[in-house]
Amino acid sequence: MVTSTDTRRDPLSKILIGKYEGTIYPEGNGYTGAVALGFGPDGKRRRLKRKGPTKAAVKDKLIEALDELEKGVKPDPHYYVTNAVNDFLAAFAKTGKSPSTSGTYRSLADHQLIPFIGRIRLKDLTADDVERWLNGRSEHLTSSTLGLVHALLKRVIHRAARHDKVGRNVATLVDTPMGKPGRKSRSLSLEQARAVLAEASKPDHRIGAYVILAIVSGLRTEELRKLKWSAVDLDTATVYVLRSDRYQEETKTLMSRRGLGIAEMGVEALRSLRKRQAEERLRAGEEYEDHDLVFCHENGAPYSSGQVRLRFRKILEAAGIDGEAWCPRELRHTFVSLMSDHGVPIERISDLVGHKNTTITQTVYRHQLRPEIRDGAQHMNEIFGSKNKLA
Repeated sequence: MVTSTDTRRDPLSKILIGKYEGTIYPEGNGYTGAVALGFGPDGKRRRLKRKGPTKAAVKDKLIEALDELEKGVKPDPHYYVTNAVNDFLAAFAKTGKSPSTSGTYRSLADHQLIPFIGRIRLKDLTADDVERWLNGRSEHLTSSTLGLVHALLKRVIHRAARHDKVGRNVATLVDTPMGKPGRKSRSLSLEQARAVLAEASKPDHRIGAYVILAIVSGLRTEELRKLKWSAVDLDTATVYVLRSDRYQEETKTLMSRRGLGIAEMGVEALRSLRKRQAEERLRAGEEYEDHDLVFCHENGAPYSSGQVRLRFRKILEAAGIDGEAWCPRELRHTFVSLMSDHGVPIERISDLVGHKNTTITQTVYRHQLRPEIRDGAQHMNEIFGSKNKLA
């Protein structure tokens, strides 16, 4: 926007901002600027005014106000970052997205965003404010969490801009800093995996088959929690991943839907578990909750992630491994590590674990899970022995 100022020593200074003419004049302890906007529908003259301590400050405010006017922005002096965050979260909750995602956003907003910049008027929020806020949180948050909360602010301001609450998204002008290091995922060594498999095979552990299948198949823990007997074919040693413990039971990606061969020790563990569940069903009678789940409580009720984690750690402790230092999802990392150490190409490992950056699984559709990917079972039989020889 082109601007000019009449520099005559006159208490009333004329200015030109783009196509708008105006004046700046002394008033009180500072200055007032006024720009003519023409006439309104009622025939009255419309003027835009701004006040400031100096002529330069007034002119800057007029330039900003006219820029917002031409963009259709209607800044509300009582609209704060907190208001923008709450409006975004209310709108997001109506999009049909996962309630857990809404909960995550709400928690990030309440603990990492609103307490630090929530009281700033949205129109006054600057890139410097955002940068100072992110740098301050970087000492307390991991890089991934810092990226999430920064992305949340970007989305909040983007929505506010769509509703003419602000002219630009200052959050996009700032790079996300590095946060503190997060906990690195690990994998069991071959020796540790053998010990865990041997312990999980004992009838004392109700989720022993869960642990065995996680190690020898690479299934995600949320896929295992929703695995149904109708998706298991023990005669052909195959499991079909059709759902997971996520919103609306959808798998992580479309490519996660896959058929996998099961190593022999996995088949034996599942056969034993099915026999055990049949006995439990008879004892429970009408009180049994039949969800067709492979992994469930004695009464058929599903496991929560916390319940699986507790039982998983007990198995590790019994195998001589510090259970508190591990989590179930690291059994999947163990599968990948064992496959890699066994010389399996990374492309085949990606197929087996259902990663989206594969070429084979991109052709897998919702009800078409052929061909089964049997390489994993073959390699696991070679690693641990085809007859469950764990020693």
